[in-house]
Amino acid sequence: MRQPDEIIIYPIDQMNFSMDGKGAYIIVSDIHLGSEKCNQKEFCDFLEWVYSLANQSKVIRCKDKEVTIGKPDKLILLGDIMELWGPKDGDRDYVIKDCMKPFSLLSKIDCDKVYVVGNHDDSLGELDVKIDFETLENGTKFDIYNRHYPEKDEKSGIASGIKIGNKSYFFLHGHQFDKEQAILKYVSQLTGEDWNPLDWFQALYNIPFTKNHWLRNFIIFWGFLLGGGYLLLKLFRRSSFWNTVVRAMTIGFLALTVWATTTGFFALSSIPGIVANTQGSVYKSMKPRDKTAEQIITNKYYQRSKDTIDADVVVFGHTHFASSYELKSEARNKLFLNSGCWVGKDDYINLKKRYTNTFIYLDESGAYILTWRGSGKIECIEAF
Repeated sequence: MRQPDEIIIYPIDQMNFSMDGKGAYIIVSDIHLGSEKCNQKEFCDFLEWVYSLANQSKVIRCKDKEVTIGKPDKLILLGDIMELWGPKDGDRDYVIKDCMKPFSLLSKIDCDKVYVVGNHDDSLGELDVKIDFETLENGTKFDIYNRHYPEKDEKSGIASGIKIGNKSYFFLHGHQFDKEQAILKYVSQLTGEDWNPLDWFQALYNIPFTKNHWLRNFIIFWGFLLGGGYLLLKLFRRSSFWNTVVRAMTIGFLALTVWATTTGFFALSSIPGIVANTQGSVYKSMKPRDKTAEQIITNKYYQRSKDTIDADVVVFGHTHFASSYELKSEARNKLFLNSGCWVGKDDYINLKKRYTNTFIYLDESGAYILTWRGSGKIECIEAF
């Protein structure tokens, strides 16, 4: 049994990669810009380093191998880049504030950018058809993919990977493996559009009137609900059979309409605040956070029988645990790589070290899970 602080390094030549492919990719996920524990400064320093790769490559050692990290041809933002579910104080203004510098740095990097939407930035999925290979000032492209990259074939439903070297790679955020997310998928299919209750309440909460006065409105809501109900009850009790039916119905209808409208207004401007300020603890108890790639597969978050991904390597995030797992079968082995996160600090979970500030580097020589240590220092976690 290995020690908790031991880094597993797999020799690159074990995976028998050929050199026939072209291109280099850098993949990051789960930055959660705008959240309480987002490592925004470290991420900005990392982006400045990526920008510098255009002038000078970085050579690192993965155990007994030298790996040259060059300027990427594509940078993939693999979901949950922005925290739209539970931003600091429930206020999405913090998301805008935290995004200003990193997105400015991203626009300068001389490579194409692909933004794959996750669950915490799910509402950006609507931009999939509106932002289609937008050209930035330096001539690079920026595109948004709603669920995964590349897209699935519309007829067959099969998702083919991108060839890099002699392996094919497929990219998705990873909440598709989350058991609880399946319920939202079925609801979305019934309604004909993507729907997520947490994102819906958060959007309502961030309307200025709601955000600034939700607690006061909640108290008023209960006042109208209880007080109005009491007055309506007294009104109907005073109505007797010798009153005309029309008079009773007219008064009752008008009173009920005013009461319901007023009460509903304060409900809509206060209940989202309650949800927005309590949703974090509820969701954390449900999601498979801090699970390794192996746990995702062996605990059946990933449903093999429903897999439609035709790729050798599946790259995903979501669980905040940079790791790997090879799923073996008679037909074909499939490697799963988790890109980790940029939230909090390194920690030990079940005697396994969970690194933060992690990313994946891909080129024709293989795949590497790396962690940013600041000032251009890169530590290799795993290599394939």
